Amino acid sequence: MAGGREIVTKIRSVENTMKVTSALEMVSASKIRKSQDLMKESRPYAHMMNRVIGHLGKANPEYRHPFTIKHPDVTKVGYIVVSSDRGLCGGLNNNLFKKMLADMREWQQKEVAISMITLGKKAIAYFKNINIEITAAASDLG
Repeated sequence: MAGGREIVTKIRSVENTMKVTSALEMVSASKIRKSQDLMKESRPYAHMMNRVIGHLGKANPEYRHPFTIKHPDVTKVGYIVVSSDRGLCGGLNNNLFKKMLADMREWQQKEVAISMITLGKKAIAYFKNINIEITAAASDLG
């Protein structure tokens, strides 16, 4: 049977754990609130960008940029991969990379060269191991 001192020590330990847990909850709530505020602040910008892009697309239909025209003889394909810097987003990066590899295989079967621009540490680390030309890379943009 536990002595009085052991019980008091256990109670203090549980109380300290409760304090730490409470502090972590407050920090998490603060970070979530900040993220939600940033998201709300960026909505008008995103809405305006969608409107501007929509107007640009309809502005001059007879002009076509060379990047938007389908070419019958494709010799090189470029990808811009946007991933996270940290792995705290579930399967987002893995699903993105699987989809990219499937699409890349189709181009490689057609013997088309592939060039890549990576944004985010996870993409840089992942595609560095694969024999694909990384033209440019950037991380820590968040």
